[in-house]
Amino acid sequence: MNLDNNPFKYDAANNLTDKMIADYYIDDFNYSRFIQSKRNIFLVGERGSGKTMALLFNSWRIQKLLAEKREEEPSLSTIGIYIPCNTPLIQKAEYQLLDDEFLGSVLSEHFLVLSIAQVLTETLAEIPHVLDGADESLLRSETNFVLGSELPEKTSFFDAIKLFLQRELLTTQRTINSGKRATFYENTFSFASVFIPILNMCANKIPQLKDSHFLFMLDDAQALNEHQVRAMNSWIAYRDHSLFSFKVAVAKVGTPTKITSSGGSILEGHDYTTIDLEASLQNKKTDFYQLAERIVKRRLKNISVSASPKEFFPVSTSMEKDLKASEKAVREEAIRKFGEANKNPKAVTDYIYKYKRAHYFKSRSSKANRPPYSGFETLVFLSTGVIRNLIEPCFWMFDSVVSEATKMKDEQGSEIISCIPPAIQTKVILERSRRTWDWVRNSIANDIEDCSMEDGLRAFQLLDALAVHFRYRLLNYLAEPRALSFTISKRDQDIMDELNHLIEILQKAQLLYVRSGPAKSEGRRETYYVPNRILWPDRGLDPHGQHARVSIPSDILWTAAKTGKIDLKYLPKDKQMELWNAEQ
Repeated sequence: MNLDNNPFKYDAANNLTDKMIADYYIDDFNYSRFIQSKRNIFLVGERGSGKTMALLFNSWRIQKLLAEKREEEPSLSTIGIYIPCNTPLIQKAEYQLLDDEFLGSVLSEHFLVLSIAQVLTETLAEIPHVLDGADESLLRSETNFVLGSELPEKTSFFDAIKLFLQRELLTTQRTINSGKRATFYENTFSFASVFIPILNMCANKIPQLKDSHFLFMLDDAQALNEHQVRAMNSWIAYRDHSLFSFKVAVAKVGTPTKITSSGGSILEGHDYTTIDLEASLQNKKTDFYQLAERIVKRRLKNISVSASPKEFFPVSTSMEKDLKASEKAVREEAIRKFGEANKNPKAVTDYIYKYKRAHYFKSRSSKANRPPYSGFETLVFLSTGVIRNLIEPCFWMFDSVVSEATKMKDEQGSEIISCIPPAIQTKVILERSRRTWDWVRNSIANDIEDCSMEDGLRAFQLLDALAVHFRYRLLNYLAEPRALSFTISKRDQDIMDELNHLIEILQKAQLLYVRSGPAKSEGRRETYYVPNRILWPDRGLDPHGQHARVSIPSDILWTAAKTGKIDLKYLPKDKQMELWNAEQ
């Protein structure tokens, strides 16, 4: 085993090698069937939820690599074109120099089209023998006529188109810089003038591509300017999906509008399908838990470790013992309350589920150290349903084991790691939790856009007040004692304007996740808020939590942000109980 090869590297997917993406990605749970379909898809999730990895995995170059590993010919039925939107070319701001908004929109689409067209031609040029059976001279002639180009003769067809696009970019830049802005739009490109002709040419004049469907996969589409977003939506509204479809990855913060260039709208279910890559549930029965198991198992296999994730990340024996004692005590309590388990099994089972872990935390001495947080299941809960949040602590745990040289030798004398000892798991979890709190307290205003010093203080104070609130529930056996998420009730519009700004900052900082779930009343759905669970170990909370939400009025939350306290003294007693005992 090469101990320098940490299997839990969690760099941005764009920075991983093709081989690492092919080796690490688990496609069963990540909606590849949707991405490979002819439907338009929006992938939604915050950073680290797997959007980029999902798109890259379905790109042509990765699918080609996977086919080669299987010793198969790569399929051309779908061709994934990966287009990052946070590039200097797409984000060029020259459109702001134009006084005419229409001309600005034309220029914005022009830069976007040039960028996508370059990636398209690069991808097609990578396909082996793609022009077999095609009349290349006819292709050049038609391309010159349709695009008004003069393709260089001594360069391969798709490389020649790429050179032409690069020249067009340079010409556009010089025209804009020269001040002759009134004439620039005469030669700009649009979706209809570039993509439709090229794709029709591929389908009708290139035998290898006659049955191909092109997947235009736009990553970080929230980085597009308003004109480019409207242009993209207009393309998505295009009714004929036989040749191409769009797969668009966006963050929840700053999600683009769905308005088209003509002022119309694209509608979910009609024009596109939305897939949320963040998982709201993380217990053993959920898809996310199974996905987490498979991700970790595959990464361990890549360094020749055969242990299961639960074996590699064992639970502290002392915590396991104490939890069993708490379960026994709570079972006896439930039987006294509801009668023998065989008489009222559901009531007893529900009571044990709700209170056994709360009993463990409540029964710990106030002078005791923090609980020995450990075990694979704990890591899954700490992730808050985001893959990168799962992988990051695993990386530091593995690194810590290597640093402390707690190694074994295999039969050949090579160094191996059979597991991450619970003590190291606890140390890393607490360290990452403390570092997160320190960052919120000291640096969030410097690192997050549109976050003033006052905003940063309020962000810290709100999270701090929530931590105190949740701990009070945990230690005082209130209803749903392990609730770690909340809803906002009694929404005052003026207060919500202030709160929403703070919530957006916390979302950008990945300290708060905004999700949707069923409400208690009349089958409705409601928005609820889940703080990143890596915050809770430093405060002695149980990251396992439960699927329950605390209802908190907007004015109390805003007061908490300003003062650092959830103060209920001014509310009538019955209203206090409504807050503290809210069960969802």
